[in-house]
Amino acid sequence: MKLICPLAALAIAMAVAGPAGAQQKRKPAPAGPVTYKCVDARGKIYYSDQFTPECGQTEEMNRQGRVVKKHETTKPVPAAKPAAGGTAGAKESAESQRRDRALTATYTTEEEIDLARDRSLAIPLQAIKTSESRLAKVDKKLLELKSQAEILAGQKKAIPPHLLEDIEAKQREVSALTDEVQKKKSYADSVRARYDADKLRYRELKTAGK
Repeated sequence: MKLICPLAALAIAMAVAGPAGAQQKRKPAPAGPVTYKCVDARGKIYYSDQFTPECGQTEEMNRQGRVVKKHETTKPVPAAKPAAGGTAGAKESAESQRRDRALTATYTTEEEIDLARDRSLAIPLQAIKTSESRLAKVDKKLLELKSQAEILAGQKKAIPPHLLEDIEAKQREVSALTDEVQKKKSYADSVRARYDADKLRYRELKTAGK
């Protein structure tokens, strides 16, 4: 009995100490390959097996896809883009300067601008006269046709179909010619306005240059 008790006690002690000893000797499992998730300054995501310091934000991920570590680095400041308004303004300024140079290079006096205006208006004004002449003739013919219809109506006679058709045709022609004259006059007005603006700008440039 004296031999059994120490042996039993030893066996019990080894049974209790065995698992603890095994736990102390057990080594952690290797972490396995690491994947780096990179988010650049523009928000695009890249994956790599190497750490990239240039990334604004990097996350280390284990093979199960879990984030085990995060890295924050200084994000590069993107180059400032020129404002759209600034670019448009610069183009408009350059175009204005180009027109000023062309204006002072083309004319030496305000009278020359007036002469150029008159030359540019010669053909449009002649076209207006031609259209107005045609309009007057058609309008006169329309009045004659309407007069014939009124006479027949006063005599309580039927108005011939061809007379009604002629009246409608002349009315359409008068309307078309009226629009044509109006458009030509509007064009002539725009030409005058353009030369008037050139003359005013020319005067400002010459005054500023004195």
